[in-house]
Amino acid sequence: TLTYLTPGLGWTSDYVTLFDDAKQTIDVQGWVTLTNNTGTDYTNADVLLVAGNPNQGGNRRMYQTTYSPSTGTIDEAGTESNNRERLGDYYLYPLGERTTIANAQQKQVSFLDVKSAPARNTYEFNNGWLATNEAASAASVLKFSTSRSGGLGDQLPAGTMRVYMRDQAGDPKFIGENALDHTPAGSELSIKTGEAFDVTSQATLVSQEKVSKTRSRYEMKYLVRNARPEAVTVELRQGGLWRDGEVKAESLKSRRIDARTLGWSVPVPANGERVLTFTVETGW
Repeated sequence: TLTYLTPGLGWTSDYVTLFDDAKQTIDVQGWVTLTNNTGTDYTNADVLLVAGNPNQGGNRRMYQTTYSPSTGTIDEAGTESNNRERLGDYYLYPLGERTTIANAQQKQVSFLDVKSAPARNTYEFNNGWLATNEAASAASVLKFSTSRSGGLGDQLPAGTMRVYMRDQAGDPKFIGENALDHTPAGSELSIKTGEAFDVTSQATLVSQEKVSKTRSRYEMKYLVRNARPEAVTVELRQGGLWRDGEVKAESLKSRRIDARTLGWSVPVPANGERVLTFTVETGW
């Protein structure tokens, strides 16, 4: 047996996701794209894929799958495990059948096929600081889980997830895509697919005053509008509010998202609007 490390072999993963808004479910197909630029054909090869990001010194390139996501998509990292074989801290994805990979060829092979996993579409709006802003579109975000109870029940190699929905004629149409990082089983994921131009939020700094040498009081108003024929809930997040900040008044109950962010769930009626107001004191 001759074992050697060769450049020119690589693979990436892609996910095709069909979202059913009425049923609040997704069908997910995972595809591996094998690439051979070695100058040699591999005939009837037994292919084993390794997912992970091992370090390599010098200028040597990495040929197992690697990915640098443009945005974070893991809301909560999972803690589940399964029977998938591991190699150190990496997971192995053996192809079910032997395959031939010709030189200068790209070849796609399916490795995941899940039907009717629970999912939901949400709207999110993030404001980085207490300031007046013009009306802006909310982000359209698809949320689902990789847990066993969530239907996927597997680790997902990093790649690109493309999301589709069926139109009135029943034909699938592309609605957006996003990067997916290496994801443990049992994780809660958010995939931003785009922006909803008929769901908007406008921030207004109503007042600002100093209450001491080190603290200030801010009164904010958000006008959230919905031009859709059905009611929606917008997850509004306000940054810049560290844990020393104190909410003095609010029209809806807030919750702490992280050390610097508060969040509100704002229900907005169909073809209507909702005003969120809050007053906070913060300082240094």
